[in-house]
Amino acid sequence: QALSIAGAEWSARAPGGGSRSAPAGAMAAHAVHGLQGYKRHITSDFLKDRYPYLEDINGHLKDDDVSMAFGERLFPRLVEQLTTPGMAPAQLCDALRTIWDLSSNQENKCQAIASDVVAAATNLLTHEDIPVRRDAARVIGSMALLMGGRSLMPIGNTAMSKKLVGTVAAGPTLPRLAKLLLSCNDELVKMHVAQAMQAMTVFRDGCQQVVDQGTVRSIAQYLCATLPDIPATEPLTMCLMYLLQTLAAVSMYASGGMKDLFDVHLIERILGFLARAPRDGRLPAMKTIADSVEVLRQALRVLWHCGNDPKGRKEALAANGVRIVTGYLDAPYKKVREAAVCALNVFSLETQGKKDILEHSPEGLSKLLHNGDKETQYLHETCVQLVRSASELPAFRFAFARRIVGSTWLLEKIYGTATLAAINPLLEPTEPPEIRLEAVKVAAHFLESDSPGDLIKVPPFCPTEDGHTSVEFAFEECVDILHNLVSALEIAHDPAMSCLKSMCRSRRPREELAELIRDGRVHVPAADAEAVTSLLSPEPEAVAAAS
Repeated sequence: QALSIAGAEWSARAPGGGSRSAPAGAMAAHAVHGLQGYKRHITSDFLKDRYPYLEDINGHLKDDDVSMAFGERLFPRLVEQLTTPGMAPAQLCDALRTIWDLSSNQENKCQAIASDVVAAATNLLTHEDIPVRRDAARVIGSMALLMGGRSLMPIGNTAMSKKLVGTVAAGPTLPRLAKLLLSCNDELVKMHVAQAMQAMTVFRDGCQQVVDQGTVRSIAQYLCATLPDIPATEPLTMCLMYLLQTLAAVSMYASGGMKDLFDVHLIERILGFLARAPRDGRLPAMKTIADSVEVLRQALRVLWHCGNDPKGRKEALAANGVRIVTGYLDAPYKKVREAAVCALNVFSLETQGKKDILEHSPEGLSKLLHNGDKETQYLHETCVQLVRSASELPAFRFAFARRIVGSTWLLEKIYGTATLAAINPLLEPTEPPEIRLEAVKVAAHFLESDSPGDLIKVPPFCPTEDGHTSVEFAFEECVDILHNLVSALEIAHDPAMSCLKSMCRSRRPREELAELIRDGRVHVPAADAEAVTSLLSPEPEAVAAAS
């Protein structure tokens, strides 16, 4: 018994039933309670009896705290908090920001969409607290980047119970965003709403939704009310950029995307904004030059896309669109110049557009075409097409040829052999000698070799496709070319003589020149009389072929 008492004093019972030794003088250890899983004695094989966590697991959570779960419960737990009646605005903002932060990749976006985040955020767009509206619009914009999120926008919060929806009727998401854009005075709300609309238009399905649900009409109303004034703050400038990106997308990719942009003076407002914008492209409220350039570029893109419709072109031309857009041909940023050329290209489809381009644009277009590698290949090719389209107006064709007469390679690229008709007026004796000299050099180049040039038959036609040689084309289309070449012998002897040699290889021009000299209608300089006379005799090869 004494030994038993001593043993009890020097040992302590271990949790597993064993014993351990304790040093001399140590006090008896406190009893260690086993874990719950080891205390339970399960006698039933039913799952509900064997599940170890059937007790309350949410009791420790507080309604005024934003709590997160793990795995599949991550977003459902946050959605439960967003749909809890009476939740404080600060907690709603925390939950919405948590969702926005976690939705940085497509996997998390998919989980959030499957957890009805779109419906919960849509319901909060009409919340009375402004910060809640801001964060709800941000979440909508994040979800709209995926097709699954965009597909839920027409449903909105219609599947939620009336108790959660409140006094505002349930409905689709886009009309609520449009209402916020027009009625909310908070600048950040407008910016996030515009960003959400822009996110909707990243693909064709979203573009069509924006058109079908009348959002384009609301955007047009907002822009007509705020433009042409330059936005005074950065959020409003960013809002303008997102809205212009939205309109540029729907007008290009959606069916009927431009129907709500006409007859509301929107094009006139956009042109007024471009006229007021600083020439260097730096909008005063923007911190980065990249965003400022993007605003100008998107405004020009909207004009370009609207110009694909006759109504849009006529509205732009009535508002002096060619004059304003021409001012951006020398903008310091490549993308802005490219968008300006595209806008002018569609304006040139109208006769009045060609006349306005003749008045305002030849100098800017000439500089762009001579910039070489400084411009994109797309800009260069579009500029060539623009010149060809405007050249359907003869006055522009002659004026532009005069401006670039020293660039034979450019004339060949734009007009091909038809350049002879464009530069023929420059051969006349009334023109300045330096212009006549360059024109004779150009004529010599094209008369010595055929060039296909313009394959879409912009004026007057592509000679080589119709079986015409360059000499035959010059003889038929260039009035008084023989008179002009003979008179040019005094100021540009070698190239003028080369032109006459090329022309006299053909029978009809040779006979015409002989008749002109015989009748005294042209006067050959005495120094060149013998050389010109030798050109009038048939070549041996031609005589042999005729015999």
